[in-house]
Amino acid sequence: MSPHTDDCRGAATVPRTDAGLDRLLLDRTLDLAELGRPGARPNPVVGAVLATAGGEVLATGHHVRRGEAHAERACLADHAGDVPADATLYVSLEPCSHHGRTPPCTEAIIERGVQRVVYASGDANPDTAGRGPAQLMAAGIEVRRGPSDIERRALQQNAGFHSVHLRGRPYVTAKWAMTPTGRFATGDPERRWLTGPESRGFVHYLRAGSGAVMCGIGTALADDPRLTVRGPLAARTPDPPMRVVLDRELRLPLDGGLARTADDVPVLVCCRYDAPAERELALRERGVEVWRAPAPAPGAPCLPAATLAMLAARGINDVLLEAGPRLLDAFADADLVDAAIAFVAPVDAPDDQPGLALDHPLVQLALAAPGEPSGDDTRHAAVIHPAWAFPGALAD
Repeated sequence: MSPHTDDCRGAATVPRTDAGLDRLLLDRTLDLAELGRPGARPNPVVGAVLATAGGEVLATGHHVRRGEAHAERACLADHAGDVPADATLYVSLEPCSHHGRTPPCTEAIIERGVQRVVYASGDANPDTAGRGPAQLMAAGIEVRRGPSDIERRALQQNAGFHSVHLRGRPYVTAKWAMTPTGRFATGDPERRWLTGPESRGFVHYLRAGSGAVMCGIGTALADDPRLTVRGPLAARTPDPPMRVVLDRELRLPLDGGLARTADDVPVLVCCRYDAPAERELALRERGVEVWRAPAPAPGAPCLPAATLAMLAARGINDVLLEAGPRLLDAFADADLVDAAIAFVAPVDAPDDQPGLALDHPLVQLALAAPGEPSGDDTRHAAVIHPAWAFPGALAD
């Protein structure tokens, strides 16, 4: 952690604004930020708007892809000529002041003569948090934070980015489909999916915004899933999410869909420290990467927790957990599920099919959230661990 962290977090605690126009245009930055969901990761999604004091929008921008212009630079590049003296630059995340793949956004803001900046949420990276606003204020620019409710929405929009920096692990969204009685399958070999095309399309949106899509070996054996982004979003997802399988004994089939496509989209299998060496060699020959968890010791994390820490070290911010009931229960029992999305399909299934009881805590949390139509299905989305509740997420 930077020795200047405390100073930077203090600098981030700038006065809030609650002006109606500021609210409106900060909302617009959040909408723009979402356009970068498939391509920006592992960077946060960010949107920006340049507008006059009267509310005339002069330019907009968002971070499209890692290594390309950040939202502030894209927005300012969209405006030809001088920036009016009464203009405000609105940003969904505080402007950066450090050199990375791109130059600092604060330099561009100062050079273009912007006189007022309003941002929705701070940066979770303790080495950079607050430095951008501090640099802008030192240059005589008026800086304001957005209202607390918008700040919370902005933090949640980049929950994975904040989670890695503040908690040391990715943000985990558990997704599953079930019948009204909690069954995950019907037992009908002719029926591949419980849900309809609208729900499956939404799952591809979730995958596109995730650094990794994870399942357990039970799901891999039963369903032979691809776990890839398909459909219209595939072309907008330059870096497909890594496919991760929790497979303690390395039972992943060599002729299954995951192993066969490992050269096209990365597959990482996470196993016990003592899993069979010959199976590791065979999987590696198919292009599958194998990661062995450390040998268990008193107080050592379970395999799911150890895997998440390893993924964070690899730059994975968000994990979409597409698992069966056993792995979902293990993650829930270890308190590793941050958000839950349950699709309830109007389908009957025998009681002997796999699933979770309706009184399971994870199912209860999901179904307590309002349902939204998803074709013939109903989608429930619940936030269990909101990003604004992470230690250090808020400056005040």
